[in-house]
Amino acid sequence: MRLIIYGDIGGSGGYVRYCKGLLGSNAIPNNIKVWFISSLPFYEKLAPLDSQINIITHPWMISKSRLHRYLWYLCVYPRLVKKIKPDVEFYPSGQLRIYLRKAFAIATCHNLLLFDKKELAHIENETEQVYFQRYRKNQVRSFENSNAVIFLSKHSQRVVSSEVPAIKQSAVIAHGLDPVFLKAEKRSYQLGNKIKLLYVSPFYHYKHQLEVVKSAQLLREETGLDIYVSLIGGGNSSAASELNNYVINENIQSFVSVKGNMDYENLSGQYSSADIFIFASSCETFGITILEAMGAKLPIACSNRTGLSEILKDAGLYFNPEDPKSIADTVQKLILDINLRETLGERAYHYALDYTWKRCASETFSYINTLKETDEK
Repeated sequence: MRLIIYGDIGGSGGYVRYCKGLLGSNAIPNNIKVWFISSLPFYEKLAPLDSQINIITHPWMISKSRLHRYLWYLCVYPRLVKKIKPDVEFYPSGQLRIYLRKAFAIATCHNLLLFDKKELAHIENETEQVYFQRYRKNQVRSFENSNAVIFLSKHSQRVVSSEVPAIKQSAVIAHGLDPVFLKAEKRSYQLGNKIKLLYVSPFYHYKHQLEVVKSAQLLREETGLDIYVSLIGGGNSSAASELNNYVINENIQSFVSVKGNMDYENLSGQYSSADIFIFASSCETFGITILEAMGAKLPIACSNRTGLSEILKDAGLYFNPEDPKSIADTVQKLILDINLRETLGERAYHYALDYTWKRCASETFSYINTLKETDEK
């Protein structure tokens, strides 16, 4: 089989890890010949990839010239496809690039927000609302034109399939976990004088970072303990502005740290030094930072929304992400019980071991193989 994987120009940290995991795990079957097409900066983020992959980059994909970008999508890329003659085109970003031509195409769903009407309705910023509605329209068209869609969780599959009933076929193939986040060494569950809470995720309203900060305020008031919360993820959304303004106006910078994106090594260190991990999203395609926290053996307080229990199962405590008191009460249970922290942390690590990139890549390429074989019969 001849397979084009169109990486495009990149995306979120989760998307970068997804492409790196698929293409850097030595899991591509011998019967599949792969061409990976992306912008040069995106490829450089992923390199090195499996040695048998043919790499193609082109400057027009990220050109400042709109004409160059149009020419790439409408002329240059189609000619490249015609030359390679792929049996399958795989679009892991979820956005098909098959304008005015037919193709056997497969896409991956990475953004559940586009299909969650309740969460979309909560977006008050007009610019963001227009952006997401346009993004949803394009994503729906891509999924309808795909021969199959790969989902990262059963919850995502259920939600999106109900919104886009024209999806022809689909499969659920979960993310893998980068080995740097797996901590085999023993973790101490003793708490020091400063209790360190960690939440890693981009700053959006549906991630509820503001509610987490308010829960930390409640915990400090109710327990008298030195609670410190670190929020890592960054972003330029209206939610990020509100969060930063709240921290400044409340004068709580002494126990609330708001940080941007981090590289793997620094982020791994944050997991290692934290005492408790919080994940408060009410709309999540998969929840990869939960998996990273599980790999670090952290006790986890988790949102009871959006199917996150598929991953965490009984290895965490759950709360209402829209209610700071619910978050505070759940975290307090973990703070007060060292045996509970250890039981949940060790159990989470055990579950995390199943999420390898080799498994994810093997299942993905096997699914692509099966789809094409079925189509040919």
